[in-house]
Amino acid sequence: MPLVLAALVALILVPWSPQVDPQDQTITLLVRTGGIPSTSSQRGPLELTGWREVEVPVRGTVEQTISRLEALTGAEVAIDHRYELFAPQDDPGFSDQWYHENIGQEGGVSDADIDSTLAWGSALGNGVVVAVIDSGVDMSHPELAGQVHPAKWDFVDNDNDPSPVSNAPNEAHGTAVAGLIAAAADGLGIVGVAPDSRIMVIRSCVDGSCTTHDLSNGVVFAVDQGADIVNLSLGSITSEDQVLEDAIAYARSRDVLVVTAAGNEGTDLDGLPPGQQLIPGGLPLSNILTVAATDRGDILAGFSNYGPGTVDVAAPGVDMLTTGVGGGYVVADGTSFASPIVAGVAALLLSHDPGIGHQELFARITAFVDKPFGVAGATNSGRVNAGRVLTRRFIDTSSSLFVNAIDWLADEDITEGCNPPANHLYCPNDRVSRGEMAVFLSRAFDLPQTNNDFFGDDEGTFYEGAANRLAQAGLTVGCGGDDYCGESDIRRDEMAAMLARALSLPPTGTDFFDDDTGSVFENAINKIAAVGVTEGCNPPANDNFCPSNRVTRGEMAAFIKRSVEY
Repeated sequence: MPLVLAALVALILVPWSPQVDPQDQTITLLVRTGGIPSTSSQRGPLELTGWREVEVPVRGTVEQTISRLEALTGAEVAIDHRYELFAPQDDPGFSDQWYHENIGQEGGVSDADIDSTLAWGSALGNGVVVAVIDSGVDMSHPELAGQVHPAKWDFVDNDNDPSPVSNAPNEAHGTAVAGLIAAAADGLGIVGVAPDSRIMVIRSCVDGSCTTHDLSNGVVFAVDQGADIVNLSLGSITSEDQVLEDAIAYARSRDVLVVTAAGNEGTDLDGLPPGQQLIPGGLPLSNILTVAATDRGDILAGFSNYGPGTVDVAAPGVDMLTTGVGGGYVVADGTSFASPIVAGVAALLLSHDPGIGHQELFARITAFVDKPFGVAGATNSGRVNAGRVLTRRFIDTSSSLFVNAIDWLADEDITEGCNPPANHLYCPNDRVSRGEMAVFLSRAFDLPQTNNDFFGDDEGTFYEGAANRLAQAGLTVGCGGDDYCGESDIRRDEMAAMLARALSLPPTGTDFFDDDTGSVFENAINKIAAVGVTEGCNPPANDNFCPSNRVTRGEMAAFIKRSVEY
């Protein structure tokens, strides 16, 4: 399975030449600046190198058009080539990395993988820093040289060179971990789970072991230097370690997720003798995510520790092709190599949704898992699936009629969820209060802030500012007197009135529904029906609107999405 370096040849960029459609009237070309004087008051960066973009009429073939332009201007003309971005799965070792995409190679089970390719369509880890606190990393490895964060330290030798001291297995441990997280998508060798992330290299281990002092220093250093995620592919079954616990608690106070290995003793961690626990994986801290290992058959590895009370998730950890010291590649087994898979998934998620806290990272990674039979009962969730983590937002919306609208609402930052700080639930069947509706509408329509205070019953509430923004924009006059009644459930007819005002909809002569006659909001209901914001409440007939019904969060998502798209 090890790769032969001489065979690693690939093009990163594929040139493309324009193919002019017969109906196209113009083509974009690049011309030496001296050939055609620029009429623009602003020079593009490219003009500093002597080239400028021009659009010219097409006459005949592209080559004939270029020849005419060169004859006309006396300038050199070049095609504006197009280059395709290099895809992570094009690295030549990708097919040997079964954990990215398992198609049954070498006796594996198809789809017993983390669906990396699906996740990469959404994020590659850009902007996220993962601290690898380990035995050091070969920072000159071609897969890792461009991936290293400038902050680094060696707490064993107390210097700023955290390189491994040899290529012995214990010393090569950190390099193998780092490659699984962030090996570059460069057309050479392999690719990490989060190939655009950066590794903060911290050496706290030597000869296969690490002290409390060096580990704890490493954690605090990582947090203070800006690491978003910490990977600890290490641990011990012991009684306590208050110093390390305090260091990881410090990381929690800064919203940093710590991903750690479950260990390789094949032990039920929930059945340890009194006073014994896995450290750090079993510490009672919300920012620790503990990882067991699975094989290419989607079965818990025989060496992996387990126990749903201690282990949060499983990930591939057998036959893991990754980076080795000295520029080569190695195949590694162990929960030490399952942990960085999950750290990489966390980096993808944080890159996709910047700013989410450790609790939401934890909740979404453990919620959107696969649940193969071979992992049942080993963890409190299942086996990690990066594709689902990156493409799903809430775990309670899959059966909702409004799932697409809900996902859209989240993508547009109009909703964050219904259960902060985890926010992996949307609660689609819950009713919406007038206060919540004010917040949703003010975000959806980007209503301007106002210093005016329109209502007397919303002082100090979460929706006070939003209610005032709605009133300033003319979307609401409240519920009577100077009150807004933000705690009351909003009715469908009230919502229709707010949306019709927000969209400035014109009157319509069509009466769409039978059950809104005489309603003070009948005109607004017909207006939103006329433009497709609503279809009714009783499909397939849809001749009723149910004006007095309370709006659910799922219905609200659909109404807002249609309104904004209109």
